[in-house]
Amino acid sequence: MQLSTLTTNALIILNSDADKKDEIIRTLARKLFESGKLTSEEAFLQAVYAREALGETGMGAGLALPHGKCAAVKEACFAVMTTKKPVMDWESFEEDDGVQHIFMLAIPESEAGSTHLALLAELMQNMGDEEYSERLFSSPTPDAFIHNLDIPVAAADQTAQCQKTLLAVTACPAGVAHTYMAADALVKAGKALGVTVRVEKQGANGIEGKHTAEQLREADAVIFAVSVAVKEAERYDHLPQVKVSVSDPIRDAQAVILQALKQAETQKKGENIPRDAVNTAGKEKSTIGKLLDDAKSHLMTGVSFMLPFVVAGGLILTLGLLLGGGDQKTGFAHMTVQTGVLIFSLMVPVIAGYISYSIADKPGIVAGMAGGLIAREIGAGFLGGIVAGFVAGFIVNQLKRIPMHAYLTQLKPIIIIPLLGSGLVALVMYTVGVPIAQLSVLLENGLKSLQGGNLIVMGMIIGAMMAIDMGGPINKVAFAFCVGMLAQGVYAPMAACWIGIMTPPAGLALATRLAPKKFSVAERSSAIATAIMGLTGITEGAIPFAVADPWRVILSIVTGSAAGAALALGMGVEASVPSGGIFVVPFFRHPLLFMGAFLFGVAVTALCAITLKKEFIERTNA
Repeated sequence: MQLSTLTTNALIILNSDADKKDEIIRTLARKLFESGKLTSEEAFLQAVYAREALGETGMGAGLALPHGKCAAVKEACFAVMTTKKPVMDWESFEEDDGVQHIFMLAIPESEAGSTHLALLAELMQNMGDEEYSERLFSSPTPDAFIHNLDIPVAAADQTAQCQKTLLAVTACPAGVAHTYMAADALVKAGKALGVTVRVEKQGANGIEGKHTAEQLREADAVIFAVSVAVKEAERYDHLPQVKVSVSDPIRDAQAVILQALKQAETQKKGENIPRDAVNTAGKEKSTIGKLLDDAKSHLMTGVSFMLPFVVAGGLILTLGLLLGGGDQKTGFAHMTVQTGVLIFSLMVPVIAGYISYSIADKPGIVAGMAGGLIAREIGAGFLGGIVAGFVAGFIVNQLKRIPMHAYLTQLKPIIIIPLLGSGLVALVMYTVGVPIAQLSVLLENGLKSLQGGNLIVMGMIIGAMMAIDMGGPINKVAFAFCVGMLAQGVYAPMAACWIGIMTPPAGLALATRLAPKKFSVAERSSAIATAIMGLTGITEGAIPFAVADPWRVILSIVTGSAAGAALALGMGVEASVPSGGIFVVPFFRHPLLFMGAFLFGVAVTALCAITLKKEFIERTNA
């Protein structure tokens, strides 16, 4: 398809006498409605004016891009007006810069991945090319205008040698105009400055040009040119960051890039480069490997959204029990307990909803939460919620791909997908949920019945898993299991989990104080920061030690964490809060015993590290 398919002669008005912004917007909206592109002119106008209220749509150089995104739009398209005189009441990036060239973009509410939206994005990128724009707006007739739309833009020269590499993310509320023009401006400005700029566009078409693991690893800094939240922003935590409005690169992209380069010079890249970037750089994973990585990513997205509910519910519930609410039927303490229980009960639908969201974006939330609610009600618990989330995400993704008549498209995101998605997920969950519920009951009863030696063995296993890769996949699997057990009312695993989280950094920090000659200057100087990371629940503080001396450090922290966790469970310690570090220990069952087990694990870790590192240090210094 070509760009000319997005408009018609009837939607192009050249050399108009119009000189007021409101008049132009209403005229173009009327043209779109009369051409059968809209089901409701008024609804579209409301969307356009709502976007105007968010900020200027005058892009400079006489160009304006008013746009509306709503269910009244049948398919992505645009109308055009050029005026004889500049329109001076149009808010623009540049003061006193009148507008003469107006593109009104009509964007469907839910058409990510459609050919029309891809073409619309291409148009916005082309508008950044001076030669293309000049030829287009000098068209004498609508026929010539349409013809010039399809003349391709000359490909940019990519052979320039660049000294720095920047990543950028662009995103705006509508996800078309500013998103793509900002991206194009950054790439061109980077070329002019001798800087490679790789842009990920988070627009109406979903995530385009998603940054790869290798790009994340090699970049010097990242630019967030956004007016909405960045999706998966944690990927960039290791990079120096500059955040600006999506309009800033359109106004002066070189200034934004120079700001990012300055930030890269004054702030070092973090050591905690995303694990996926380290593990996948320079090699391709098998299909199964990629599927497993995706599944882990979706699961951890669900867990991350669920954690605040678990933390809040667990703390409030524990507080209520400490006040005696468990033995009362009324009163403040009883209400506190009930509030905690109600918040806690949201964890299964929330994890299901946001696993589905991670897979299928916003349309997946309703179906995922519906599946999670069903899982909770039939007793399938945490495991059922995870299954519901993946099932819902898969089903909604398939529903999004079904082609529909233009009149039904506007109903897709608000009626069709929620209705069919929830119904199909319910059908699946009522079918497979029963055996999952039976498995959950067996698991719950089995864990609750563990005593003595069996409980100690479970503590050793969980403690070792939490420590062995310091925040990696094994750690996350163990953590997800322990959080899931909280939903079943089994609190012992989380106590072992906390020992495995806090012990490795704290134990290594102690070792640097007991035997400083066995550690580098950098390791000794970071000891306090490492200990603080451990106490606040950040196991990754041990990673620099493990990188310098892998097997000795890993063996030490696994031994210490397993020993401390085994001791904690052997003494009957339980924890109902999955986040907060040492600050939530008072809410544990037997907090003093927990601290004793933790200190024991720290001591074992330190002694093992000191013992194992002696020969290694002597050989290194020889």
